[in-house]
Amino acid sequence: MPGRSADRRFFSRSAIEIDGRLFHLLVALSPEGMPDGVMGRTNRQLFMAIDHTDQPMLVFNAQRQIVHVNRAFTESFGYELGEVLGLEPMAVFLSPNVSAEDLVRYRGLPWGRERFQTEMLVRRKNGSDFWVHISSSPFDGDEVDELNGYSVDILADITEEWQIRSLEHEVLEALTSSLSFEEVGNCLCRCIEAIAPGVIASVWRIAEGRIRPWAAPQFPPECRAAWDGVEIGEGVGSCGTTAYRGEPVVVRDIASDTLWASYKHLILPYGLRACWSYPVKRRDGSVAGTFAFYFREGRGSDSYLERIAEASVHLCVLAIEREEDRQQMNRLVQLDTLTGLPNRSHLLRRIDELLVSATWGDIACFNLGLDRFKDINEALGHAEGDQVLVAMANRLQRHLRPGQFLSRSEGDLFVIVAPDCDVHGASLMAERLLQTVAEPIVEVGGHALNLSASVGISLYPEGGQDRDALLANAKSAMYRVKRTGGDGYQFFIPEMNRALRDRLLLSAALKRAIASNGLSLHYQPQVYTVSGELYGFEALARWHDDEFGEIPPAKFIGLAEETGQIEAIGRWALREACRQLAEWRKAGAIVPTVSVNLSPINFHSRDLPEFVAGLLHEFALSGPSLTIEITESTMMALTPEMLDIVHGIRSLGVGLSVDDFGTGFSSLSNLINLPVTEVKIDRSFIDKCLEENRLQSLVAAVVGIGFSLDLTVVAEGVETREQRDLLSEYRCPVLQGYIFRAP
Repeated sequence: MPGRSADRRFFSRSAIEIDGRLFHLLVALSPEGMPDGVMGRTNRQLFMAIDHTDQPMLVFNAQRQIVHVNRAFTESFGYELGEVLGLEPMAVFLSPNVSAEDLVRYRGLPWGRERFQTEMLVRRKNGSDFWVHISSSPFDGDEVDELNGYSVDILADITEEWQIRSLEHEVLEALTSSLSFEEVGNCLCRCIEAIAPGVIASVWRIAEGRIRPWAAPQFPPECRAAWDGVEIGEGVGSCGTTAYRGEPVVVRDIASDTLWASYKHLILPYGLRACWSYPVKRRDGSVAGTFAFYFREGRGSDSYLERIAEASVHLCVLAIEREEDRQQMNRLVQLDTLTGLPNRSHLLRRIDELLVSATWGDIACFNLGLDRFKDINEALGHAEGDQVLVAMANRLQRHLRPGQFLSRSEGDLFVIVAPDCDVHGASLMAERLLQTVAEPIVEVGGHALNLSASVGISLYPEGGQDRDALLANAKSAMYRVKRTGGDGYQFFIPEMNRALRDRLLLSAALKRAIASNGLSLHYQPQVYTVSGELYGFEALARWHDDEFGEIPPAKFIGLAEETGQIEAIGRWALREACRQLAEWRKAGAIVPTVSVNLSPINFHSRDLPEFVAGLLHEFALSGPSLTIEITESTMMALTPEMLDIVHGIRSLGVGLSVDDFGTGFSSLSNLINLPVTEVKIDRSFIDKCLEENRLQSLVAAVVGIGFSLDLTVVAEGVETREQRDLLSEYRCPVLQGYIFRAP
């Protein structure tokens, strides 16, 4: 293959990529047998071609020394070939402003060995720096090729591109920082003015069809103020017109252009003669702002400025979206999402502002709660309930007077703060609020609703020295109105505060008692009337606190229901009763069953049957060893879901007792349809049955019903021999009360 070998020795080829296109550079060698004139003529022609390219080019030997540069290099850098021949490029034109880290990286690149591209900050002979893109490629040749290791570099000036990238980088950093919207706009304008001498940059917001200042660092304040609020439209200068048209507007002479005819007096006094304006559009195409270049002299088209404008408009879009997102978040943080009223956090700030202001006298705080709003949600659904709240918010808002503040604090509760309002004024306002609420609300689920409200009032400073006290005391007074039937108002008095404080302390103590096993169960026997044998025990929860002493069950059970702790007490009582029963039986005592009272709230937990089954298994008890008591009112209010839970418990063999029977006006169908095993006659009937014949008849009827339905009847509250004898006469099967033993 002599011909192929000869071809490879006559020429060396280098592949170079320029702007995505691949070029090949051939350099003639001087092999044996090739006339010197032919070789010289060929190389001169090739170097002449290099010299006539528009991009700077350098040729290097294997030692990375310059052997040739073209005319474009000399024009760009200012060096003739003789000044750089044999020198290393980094010693000639690498900028001293290059960082040490980049210098190490540059030296580690595979110069002359591989084809690659990089960017570098370089310096001209006159000392000015600029950025270049370098495409470096080695010459092709084998190991004996005298041009092995030679390479060619092609340079492209990317200073403008680099400056735009730096602009984008700096503004994006500002966007991710804590800078304000105005500060980000100023940063953008100053960065533009730094890379585009002679340009004065400005950015404006467009809100509700009007121009609003954003940032223009070189504009005098009075100039920015003159444009604030100007309505956009055709002929409203460059920015007003571009916002109206939604397209760029280029004005080369403000003094003569008709778009500026009515507004040139606002800008010409500051020496500005030309303006290029661009619309800043949201993703939906709506104009959110404008970006503009101003010039002190007429300016023709400029591709570099147009590229800056394109990048800047995109950055403006990001900044405006960020600001609009921030404003939306602020609205969400400060406003109730359903009604649009200020929320609790906004309310707290408003009260704080009033309290530190010396301009107000008395401050009245009203807490308004809709009466029986829960019934609306349950009867009509939560969607209709929300409509009621929105309608009520709008109605209350319309009745406010200047300076008064309305907030939705939670659920169906509204708070109104009225500055400069004394006792008399607060009373009149409370009556006005009640009348406002009482007006029918129409078109809610097709129903016209007549509502009422409970209003609690606290006055500063008597009703509270700070915002939290004012709000808490007004709320306390409102709940006091609710407990008396609602549809009224009350002022907070200090005694209510003391009662509230005691309740909070007691609630905290109860929580600690539950967590630390501080409650106990006392057991009251239930005895067969005829034989006197033990029927079972009822487990009764008791609580002794070191600070509060003995707390009556009615008090702490009610408190537990109000504070959400009753379910934990119920489950604790079930476990403790099962444990005690197992311990008695292990000791040889014969205890047929133990009964435990549960709150209606316990029957909302779908895992209650599983929990009971686990206790029976843990303590090796049969189902009939345990009876669960529910009140008659609970039995009447059982939902289908709660009824499923009751049936799940009965399927374990556990008994079900209806406590306080006779007080809830339940029908016999409830006893027939529910898996009840026992009914208990309420102690209120037993107390008075000796004096009132009608109660005796009722007791006799309940006993008869029990026999008819095969239910065990237990009479509670038996305390005297006379009561025992009467119940024995009526053949009541089981008795329970102090006559046998106090719990």
